[in-house]
Amino acid sequence: MRLLRLLLAVSVSLPLVLFAGIGWRERWEAQDEAQRNSRKNALILHEHVLKVFDTMAQVLDRVDEHIHGRSWPEIAESEALHLYLKTLEGELDSIGAIGLTDPDGVVRNSNLFFPSRSTYIGNRPDFREQRERDSGLLIAGPVADPATGRPSFGISRRRSGPGGPDGSFDGIIAVIVDPDYFAGFYQQIIGIAGESVALIRDDGTMLMRYPTLDPTRPNAALPTLPADRGLLAEIRRQPDEGTFRSGTSHVQGRDRMFAYKRVGAFPIYVVYGLDQTQVTRSWWQNMALDAAFVAPATLALALIAWLAYSRAASENEAVRRWADEVRNRERLEEALRQSQKMEALGQLTGGVAHDFNNLLTAALANLHLLARHLPTEGQRFLVGTRTALERAEKVTRQLLSFSRQDAVNLTVVDLGDSLRRMADLLERSIRADITLDWDIAPVAMPVAIDPVQLEMAVLNLVLNARDAMPGGGRIRIAAAPGPEPRTARIEVSDTGAGMPPDVMARAFDPFFTTKGVGKGTGLGLSMVYGFARQSGGSATIDSRPGEGTRVRVDLPVTDAPLAEPTGVPAPPAMDSRPLRILVVEDNPLVLMATVEGLTEEGFTVETAEDGVTALKLLETDRNFDLVVSDVVMPGGVSGIDLARHVREHWPELRVLLASGYSPESLATMGADTASVLAKPFTPDQLAARIRSLAQAGPVGAGR
Repeated sequence: MRLLRLLLAVSVSLPLVLFAGIGWRERWEAQDEAQRNSRKNALILHEHVLKVFDTMAQVLDRVDEHIHGRSWPEIAESEALHLYLKTLEGELDSIGAIGLTDPDGVVRNSNLFFPSRSTYIGNRPDFREQRERDSGLLIAGPVADPATGRPSFGISRRRSGPGGPDGSFDGIIAVIVDPDYFAGFYQQIIGIAGESVALIRDDGTMLMRYPTLDPTRPNAALPTLPADRGLLAEIRRQPDEGTFRSGTSHVQGRDRMFAYKRVGAFPIYVVYGLDQTQVTRSWWQNMALDAAFVAPATLALALIAWLAYSRAASENEAVRRWADEVRNRERLEEALRQSQKMEALGQLTGGVAHDFNNLLTAALANLHLLARHLPTEGQRFLVGTRTALERAEKVTRQLLSFSRQDAVNLTVVDLGDSLRRMADLLERSIRADITLDWDIAPVAMPVAIDPVQLEMAVLNLVLNARDAMPGGGRIRIAAAPGPEPRTARIEVSDTGAGMPPDVMARAFDPFFTTKGVGKGTGLGLSMVYGFARQSGGSATIDSRPGEGTRVRVDLPVTDAPLAEPTGVPAPPAMDSRPLRILVVEDNPLVLMATVEGLTEEGFTVETAEDGVTALKLLETDRNFDLVVSDVVMPGGVSGIDLARHVREHWPELRVLLASGYSPESLATMGADTASVLAKPFTPDQLAARIRSLAQAGPVGAGR
């Protein structure tokens, strides 16, 4: 009897408990489903708004091109221009109005009326902001639609004028978005009551909302969200995208769920809202269906059997997940250790190579000066020294390339064409018993790289493959779009001996080589790794003993146009006046060689051992034509700090920075890449660069 009573109690209580648990679970599932749908709708709405913004940008560009070179009186009197604007408005449903406003804030032509009514908008915030500075594509609002009076927003940009973006202000071109276009689209997205779509600026200003808050007052002003709480506070916490449950909405005073996403780089958010009552209603409907179709006794028996099965299955799944997690963690830890090792090696080699560059600069400069004073018969004894220094410079470049601190000359080239032009060089670099196969995809693959480093990287890979096949074989060079979007892949594979796992793990390490003494520096593959990372890509190796080696280099594809060949510029006219130069260098060897070389070139040279001393000297003596400065110096004032101070206080004085770091890396710290000379250099190269900058005149003289 006790067993029967227990079974009876279980048959009654267990279904109730399980039904309550199911209800609780479905409650959270309904909430999660609503959240996922909200995110999906926000993403759809974001793509639509971004497309509209792109369309508006193209319309503004077309109008700007159409009125290029016209004066404002010509614009105001052109009926053809009015008809052109009206045609644009007719072609695009999203346009409500297009207007051209002169620098005084008067609308001189539009698609609405001709002749224009000369409406004054000079007091509008968007006009004032565009007048004060070039804000690019500026979203303004809320503004009233000229046709319906309903709340909308405008998009404007400066009119192109003389001097480019930094030139004088010459009015704006503005487009007002048709609110009916958005309303028609949003009506298709919104399917149930309680949903809403809004466009909100990051300062809380609501530009548009559908449906309107009060159907009886469609032209009523839209509210502004408070900055310290609610949706706007969540947007500031997660500025890209997210979801938020208000509890009590600021606008409608109801419990609502919001999903938002920022529209590209614009300070605009598209927000999808859903009343929480709709989620609750859907959950109650599901619960009613469960209660109606699931018999308590059947549910109790089924759940008893299911409980045992699901418990065993969940335990088995937990063990499998645990094992997978352990393996994944081991792989991630190994990858992290390898990455940290490569970064540490990169910093070490970069620092050593950068310091070695100073020594090379001093050595090359002194050798250059020595060559001037030796008789002709003594010049041949300098050939060996110069050759050794050139090889040392090449090794230094490889070290800097591995550490991603090399001075690079980024050029947009087609990867396939660049590899095809290397065919003769690579054919001459291999032996007769090796066949070179090519597989280059017939598609454009524009990449921003240093062409010289690309050539060195591919050449190093081919030479390594050649040395791995002493008995001959095949080398395959392939280029095609990469597996990841917006990438291109170079693949060099061979049929050589391959590498064991321990060798493959260290293949990219600098100075690591399996070749004999005198047959390799161990910098070839490390240079390939540095080239890939410096170009924004990655490099990987796949090799097995007896199965050959495959090296893949993935590079990012760019939208920039291909670089066009440029002619050799005419040498600048020589200035007969001797130039007075201030040399700032903390390395005494480099300083001595630089001063001696510039003196022999006809310059008057003053020196300073650091940036602090140079600034003190400039405060009392400003009669210099140019300052030549190292970048890394003691005393708390670097070369970049010195250049910035000179640019702010003496803008007419040029500063030439000499460094082994790349101009791009110096540019991120505020340096002018046009005034950077890479180390090592010879005195005549430095003198030529000084004369070129002196002929160019003060900074900004050509603007």
